[in-house]
Amino acid sequence: MTIVLATSAALPGLAPDDRLLLRALRARGLAAEPVVWEDRLFDWGRASICVIRSTWDYAYRREEFLAWVRRTADVLPLWNPAPVVHWNTHKQYLVDLAARGVPTVPTRVLGAGSRTPLADVLADTGWDDVILKAAVAQTGRYLMRVRPDDHAAGQRHLDRLLPAEDMLVQPFLPGVTEEGETSLVFVDGAFSHAARKRPAPGDFRVHDDFDGTIESVTPTAAQFDVARRALGAVGEPLLYARVDLVPGPDGPVVMEFELVEPDLYLATAPGSAERLAAAVAARAG
Repeated sequence: MTIVLATSAALPGLAPDDRLLLRALRARGLAAEPVVWEDRLFDWGRASICVIRSTWDYAYRREEFLAWVRRTADVLPLWNPAPVVHWNTHKQYLVDLAARGVPTVPTRVLGAGSRTPLADVLADTGWDDVILKAAVAQTGRYLMRVRPDDHAAGQRHLDRLLPAEDMLVQPFLPGVTEEGETSLVFVDGAFSHAARKRPAPGDFRVHDDFDGTIESVTPTAAQFDVARRALGAVGEPLLYARVDLVPGPDGPVVMEFELVEPDLYLATAPGSAERLAAAVAARAG
């Protein structure tokens, strides 16, 4: 039995958090190894299961990554499943979640090649302080906050990117800077742990790449409710899920629903790597 943890060429030994999972699998006596997803010399058919982990470069070549997902799913169990990966690698899923009744950050998707003026979106929605970001993204790819007095800069940002990129427009939610973002992590549908991410002073980006901080936290009942509703809207079994919530005007809303390669913040929760390893081992048979 060989368990493959798919990673990227930039992280051939996995991201630090995912190495905790690797160690937990090996501590169970299992043969587990990281493999770069684009390695065409590796015999994927000899593995018993593939778990997508540190594939943090797919945003720049999504179609190539999805082709690998399809090929891999044809020869061995892939987690999360290929249909989930296809859906979750484009942030159109936020619009889908909202249509399914999940409280979600309001989102407009501008298709690549479109010429919708930002002013038209703002006039239609009533937003004036907005976030622009790529629809296929990690770590805030092409993220920009457009304040009420700087809409022209936002239009220039869209003019530069829209010829080749699907872009999102969302209202800026002040709760991100005031309270941060809370991530609930689930393993095999069961709650595992949660972490709160806060931006650096004067910033709105919670990623540690931008000096954001992270700490363990106990979610509220309202946060649990929204996270469970997001999980219920998928319709597919999930090995792992991370639901990122931020304060909205009427309660927590989904900012991101990470089902492909998220950092699961295992280092913030003792025992979480072992819980995930047990779930992987059970699926590997």
